[in-house]
Amino acid sequence: MSDTTTTVAAEHDEQPANARPVSLLRRALVWATVLGVVVAGSVGLAVSDLTTPGVRGGAAARFVPGDGTAFLVTAADGARTVHENARETGPGMLLELPTLAGAHFFEERTSESITSMQLWRESTTYLDDETPQNATLYELDDRGVSMLTSLGGEVGFSYAPGLVVLPADAAPGVTWHGEGAAMPGNLYSYRMTGELAAADDGCLLAATDTRYLDPATGEEVLAILEKATWCPGRGIVVDEGEVSGTLVSFTSEELPPLGGLGHEVATEPAASEWGASSGWRARELSFLLSDPAYGDSPQGMPFDGLAAVTSGGTLVASVSSRLAGYTVDGATATRTWVASPGGDLLGVAAVGEVTLAATTERRLIAYDERGARLWSARFPDVVVAPPTSAGDGDIVVVSLDGTLRRLDLATGETVWSTELRTDVAEAPAVGGGLVVVVDRGGAVLARSLADGSEAWSTELATAERAAVGGGVVAVQGSTSDVWVLDARDGTRRWDSAHTGVSRGLVVVDGHLVSQSDEGTVAWRLDGRRAWSSSADEALLSDGDRLVVVGARSLELRAADGTVLEEVELADAPIAATRVYLATVGGIRILQSNSTGVEVR
Repeated sequence: MSDTTTTVAAEHDEQPANARPVSLLRRALVWATVLGVVVAGSVGLAVSDLTTPGVRGGAAARFVPGDGTAFLVTAADGARTVHENARETGPGMLLELPTLAGAHFFEERTSESITSMQLWRESTTYLDDETPQNATLYELDDRGVSMLTSLGGEVGFSYAPGLVVLPADAAPGVTWHGEGAAMPGNLYSYRMTGELAAADDGCLLAATDTRYLDPATGEEVLAILEKATWCPGRGIVVDEGEVSGTLVSFTSEELPPLGGLGHEVATEPAASEWGASSGWRARELSFLLSDPAYGDSPQGMPFDGLAAVTSGGTLVASVSSRLAGYTVDGATATRTWVASPGGDLLGVAAVGEVTLAATTERRLIAYDERGARLWSARFPDVVVAPPTSAGDGDIVVVSLDGTLRRLDLATGETVWSTELRTDVAEAPAVGGGLVVVVDRGGAVLARSLADGSEAWSTELATAERAAVGGGVVAVQGSTSDVWVLDARDGTRRWDSAHTGVSRGLVVVDGHLVSQSDEGTVAWRLDGRRAWSSSADEALLSDGDRLVVVGARSLELRAADGTVLEEVELADAPIAATRVYLATVGGIRILQSNSTGVEVR
């Protein structure tokens, strides 16, 4: 006998009878979320993750999806959701909760227990309607796997004690029961019973009966009956249930690594509006966590220093090596989705509406504008250089070992792949039918964009990065020296000195612009020096114009150096780092202390 709490929990949208009603479809989808809390296990869940000493949850832990795994869940009516999982030891994911959802955990527990908590978060993204993303947080402890809180619905459930969804002694013949508060302030309570039986191939059949009650009257407001088949390393694979008399069911399968989700995504950058700029000014940007049940609260977790902006305007940033997507409206950025690529994040980029995350697990993972995982491509080595748009809906990616690939951005399928057999840590440059890569030894390698075949190569001491345009390949050295090569064969046209440690290089409208930690210098493509600036923080371009950023100011310039806009910037907060991002209408500055600046 396992005397714990219930194995099936009402999610945030399975509302008590006197709350706002939801449709059968919505309820079925939410039911899939609830019953799929460990939805269909994970090929990506390594054996070590199942057996490593110190993993809590007892026998139930074997069913919890691994960090970064993703599944496609299909309801009986064909409605689909993508479920993605994050695992962590420590309070990080508690700190990512809205204040009202997470504060009581820090009040109820000791600091030692908080820092050693083993947490699992499941996010659910709806593919076939506009339902906002849901997320549910669980704990692995000596009782098994317990639901702590849920976000995203009109009613936010918060369980005290945590509601056990699978007991620690999970095995055939085990029964358990439990009761407790289902909402803050014990507005609703729950009672449940559960029993496990053997199923085929070492799986377990869990039959549970969960009742939600009004504690003031004892009236039952929600009843959930479930028969779920759990398999080791796969979670719930088949489920049938009854929610207050309504029959629902779902099946779960591993999300295919490639191929996309079958819906269109914009793969080209949005048209820049910098040319129509007038009166740019800087405004403070605040970051909110907003939830229908728990309300608004300021973001508490700092940013990691990796971020991107999609063509649709979504700001995507790394928080504790996970992704968070924000909708920016005026001076407020509101979190609308989270994602868990798995491992540690090495880079975040955006091409069109697609966000690309590179991880320590040697994967490049793509997400759409709503945070649904599109695909996951594996590489022989880590990808530390940002992917580059190849046009026509493709990207070019190079991993650290020199594996260079052209990928279909919507599906992740490989168009071509070639081995450069050298270390590469800088982004490929694309233009004029070429892909140009600079390796760590100073070799400049040009390949055909069409098929990856070799075009030419040359050696330049200290070469670090390249840019392509106007019939030339420009190369910047680590000490900011610049070389300009003929794009046809790589022969040197001219070179020039630029002091300082290199920071960026662009070719735009007949000019080469180089930035170092000692300032910015521009040349015409014939080698004549055009202009210079003391700006040494960031260099961005929309393809026609430039933004150069210094410690206290930002300038929008034409390629010939004409200053179109100048904006004064406040000093960065003490100990905070900044990331500068180009948007359709201006510049967005992300600060590591969870604040920002919008310039437009």
